[in-house]
Amino acid sequence: MFRRLFPLLFLILACSSKGKGKVVSLAPSADEIIVALGKKDVLAGVSTYSKVKGVPVVGDLLNPDYERIASMSPDVVIVVLPMERRVAERLEKLGLKTYDFSPESAGELVEEIRKLGKMVGAEREAERLADSVKRLVSSIKPKGRFKFYVELSSKPIFVAGDSAYISDIIRRFGGENLFSNIKGYAPVSTEEIMAKDPDVVFTTQDVGHRIGLKACVVKLKHDYVAPGLSIFALVSELDVKIDSCLKVIRKANGG
Repeated sequence: MFRRLFPLLFLILACSSKGKGKVVSLAPSADEIIVALGKKDVLAGVSTYSKVKGVPVVGDLLNPDYERIASMSPDVVIVVLPMERRVAERLEKLGLKTYDFSPESAGELVEEIRKLGKMVGAEREAERLADSVKRLVSSIKPKGRFKFYVELSSKPIFVAGDSAYISDIIRRFGGENLFSNIKGYAPVSTEEIMAKDPDVVFTTQDVGHRIGLKACVVKLKHDYVAPGLSIFALVSELDVKIDSCLKVIRKANGG
């Protein structure tokens, strides 16, 4: 908790003392939220994966241009842990403050929106946006029990455990994560997947070629599995596709 709050408090103080704080974001979802709050002007730099236009690009998520970032003298650099742990460590050695944006649930996303609002001086806008996300999540109704897993890469096969944000959203629809024993993300084998006999596979990959996989496959866009404002499109798509999968499953089971 302290690790997350310290950079936040630092930035609030920095912004209040200097007038307008500068933020470099290596977390594309955070960029999107800051822009939605009407504070694009605080962004001094973003990554190559950012959808924000008109802001200097400082490199990709794992290999940013450290010299360029340092030359911008940002008040904080937003990173995603643990993925960018080495990046954060190097930035901190350069004397730069970092802030971890990595909500692991819909509830944490709501809180992170509020924290970003405090960072950039847009508390009211952040409260409105956070409330809209909270209402959206509250509107999700379970559709019935189904066994699922989330596949994020195929070579090797990486799946999302119970603490992952995308797993939290799918569970709200009534899903049971077959890899609930995993914290975060981890590699698994094809044999492990087949042994668990999933009803539904949520994936950003093409798994149709996998011999023996009988599950209903739901293909998701890459940015849907990352916590951010894509939650609106994600929930809408899951609502439709989970319905379709359950109809197929019930029919196959004679229901």
